[in-house]
Amino acid sequence: MGVQHITLDAARPEARFSASERPRIVLRQAFFATADPAWQRRLNRAALVITTRAYDGRGRELATDHQVFRFSKLFNPTWPDPVFRNIRNWNYVPVALREDAPPVLGWLLELRLRDLRLVAEERMELVFLG
Repeated sequence: MGVQHITLDAARPEARFSASERPRIVLRQAFFATADPAWQRRLNRAALVITTRAYDGRGRELATDHQVFRFSKLFNPTWPDPVFRNIRNWNYVPVALREDAPPVLGWLLELRLRDLRLVAEERMELVFLG
């Protein structure tokens, strides 16, 4: 598992990764770059959504899994900055397929923000193993 660093902003609101093996990721760090003094209120409602899709040899979708990771689990109102190191309570669970499912030949992993509209100067940076 290598270290991945992605940046989500107004121009690129989602990141996509394809793989031939079942994705396994471990979220480690997040940083919300903003000048907004009300960042805590905005992040309290926001979440990172990870969608995993499995495809067979004909390109048919076999499974779709959505996992929601709320930013409110990472901080409390006394937190001074929107920097989150050593994330431990966002646990991604790999997709489990039925025993009789056709062989999976491709996986697609999508990461996007929910309930957080980024303006031109804002960005969310994420670091994970995967």
